[in-house]
Amino acid sequence: MPEWLPELVDTNGEWSDVVARLYAIFERDLKRGRPTWEGRSVWWDSRRDMGDPYERGFWHLITTTDQLTKVRLPDFRRAERLAWCAAIIAHCDDPSVVGWEYDEGDGKIRSYLWLRDLDFVVILERDARCDRGTGTWFEIAMLITAYYVDGESSRRRLQSKYDRRQSP
Repeated sequence: MPEWLPELVDTNGEWSDVVARLYAIFERDLKRGRPTWEGRSVWWDSRRDMGDPYERGFWHLITTTDQLTKVRLPDFRRAERLAWCAAIIAHCDDPSVVGWEYDEGDGKIRSYLWLRDLDFVVILERDARCDRGTGTWFEIAMLITAYYVDGESSRRRLQSKYDRRQSP
């Protein structure tokens, strides 16, 4: 385990308490920590569903979509590694992080930061935003998601994307 990688987060207890604990980490690492990747500020989906105090980007880091119901459900292996997201982004040049770009086929090119030996991946996408005040454009890195690579089929899928990655 790399020395820069934080400990797993305790996800035991009432889900509302766990979410509050996780959100404190999200705020510390991403909102106040303001990570950068390749010189770009890291952003996330800051939209909130009606009545929800938490951003969609936060939910994508601690839950998964049930394939049958399409409802997002707690993903404890993902959630307990929430603190790894900013650490992996900050240490993306470390030899333990396998990084590449992949053309998703829908016009999006995403960047994968895979901590292969510990089965965790962070996915980013380069984007641009316009400053409404000045009208100037600037580049960002959108944090799409991060998740625990659970099972051999998930590893094979990631390995396949790595094998078909964009040329440098």
